[in-house]
Amino acid sequence: MFRQLHEIQGMQVVTLTEGRIMGSVQKVYLNPTKKRVAGMVVREPGFGGQDSWIEIKDVDKVGDHVIFINRAAMCKAKPPVGRSLKDLMGMQVTSKDGKILGSLVDIEIDDEWRVVELNLSEKRVVKIDPRHAVFGQDAILLRAGAAAQIRSAPRHKTGFLARVFGIETVQETAGAISRAEKTTVPAERKPAPKPKKIKRRKR
Repeated sequence: MFRQLHEIQGMQVVTLTEGRIMGSVQKVYLNPTKKRVAGMVVREPGFGGQDSWIEIKDVDKVGDHVIFINRAAMCKAKPPVGRSLKDLMGMQVTSKDGKILGSLVDIEIDDEWRVVELNLSEKRVVKIDPRHAVFGQDAILLRAGAAAQIRSAPRHKTGFLARVFGIETVQETAGAISRAEKTTVPAERKPAPKPKKIKRRKR
């Protein structure tokens, strides 16, 4: 089952052996060379919580709202490895035959944390071939002919807000905002009052 990296951000991290809530996922990092998730940064609950690093190999399983690791010691005070999804967002995606496919919106991963698809601007999705994909400094390069693999994203593709508040709520809110923008009429300006003439007394 595919999962968007954006959906993992904000999820709780809980230990299986101790039942401790370690915090919530702040950032997900990708190994650009292996085209695979490297790990995630977790922030402790409460004001001023410290950040720690979890390697992806230490993740036991991922539920709808919670990520499980075996024990608290797996949260380590190490610097993140790879590049965060936040840094990759908006990056230009180009095929090696010189076609611009769009900009990166999100990344789809499989059960082995490998990148399998890219979500592009204009609600489009494209599969990647890890052997020929390059996650570079300024652009993501896909194999020649990748443009033919682009398709429209299914409706069930949802991001973090939809996961937290429910897809119906997010759609209703977006629709309400859109309708409000179309129907809002600017207030009419009232003409400025004319200055009163001062009558001078005759001497």
